[in-house]
Amino acid sequence: MLRGSVYDRAQIVSRLTDLFLSAAPAMDEDQVGIFDVVIGRLSRAIELRARIELSERLAPVPNAPTGVVRQLALDEIAVARPVLVGSARLTDQDLVAISAAKGRDHMLAITERQDLGEPVTDFLILRGGRVVTHAIAANHTARFSHHGMGVLVMRAVQDDALQMALGARRDIPAELAAQLMAAAKSSARRRLTASLEPALAGAVDGAVERGALAVAAQAQIRGDLDTVNAALVEVARLNEAGELDENKVAGFARAGATEHAICAVAVMAQLGLPATEQIILGADRDAVLIVARGLGWSWETTAALIGLRKDFGKSEPAIERARQHFRGLSLPTAQRVLGFLRMRDAQQ
Repeated sequence: MLRGSVYDRAQIVSRLTDLFLSAAPAMDEDQVGIFDVVIGRLSRAIELRARIELSERLAPVPNAPTGVVRQLALDEIAVARPVLVGSARLTDQDLVAISAAKGRDHMLAITERQDLGEPVTDFLILRGGRVVTHAIAANHTARFSHHGMGVLVMRAVQDDALQMALGARRDIPAELAAQLMAAAKSSARRRLTASLEPALAGAVDGAVERGALAVAAQAQIRGDLDTVNAALVEVARLNEAGELDENKVAGFARAGATEHAICAVAVMAQLGLPATEQIILGADRDAVLIVARGLGWSWETTAALIGLRKDFGKSEPAIERARQHFRGLSLPTAQRVLGFLRMRDAQQ
């Protein structure tokens, strides 16, 4: 009976939505308000798939029922994403409140909106963390307050990927652009003074000639050089034979072959080994989620890579939180952040 009741409500919501969409262009706000009350009440008790469908259908409608849109935006991310990205009914105040209430996954969806206002970008910069900051910096239609842009430029001093994202913008005030240029020059100097490991460079000569492991030319991965060299040679062989794929990466990770896994991810993600090592083993625990999602990999492969960490991979609560974050990540957003990392490495 309960299943039937939920199904019946979903059918009613679908029909009411059909009726609303057919008449929406001619409706005034009072008429929209009637649908808002009825659909809003029924949609609280329908299953996830039906709520996702409702969100997808209402997101592009200019005069969609405001209350329903807000209700959907506060739902779990699969439901919320369409309206967070596309609904004109959400105000700046709504977006700030939703970001504060729901957290990073909802913030990432909001970064994909067109013409974000300064109150929203200020809040995302303040509370969103590194991944959200990168995503909002890459949204060229977003508007920033002078203070917000100043914070971004300040953070870019120690963040090459953020430098690249900001460098592509045309709305940076002159005095902040000068600071950004100084930060970029400082980063370039640091890269130029980095030394190569001779044995490592020799191990990848053949791969560099083929272009498959060109990103490894500046590798300074931690660990025993003989192990690293063996891993590079094996990964180069697999790549040349067309056998390097997600399954190989997962196999390396499950076997605890850290150097092989890092080298394989570097090749497939088109990133340098130092950057890849930081992504998998470094302080930013979300980085591996972004890269794996950007490559279209499964959660199982991602979990295997997480398992290589000594401080994080064995904690069940942490893994469950990572799984939820991974499944809430937008593929376009993850691909955009991965693109920042590749651009940074291309400049090194």
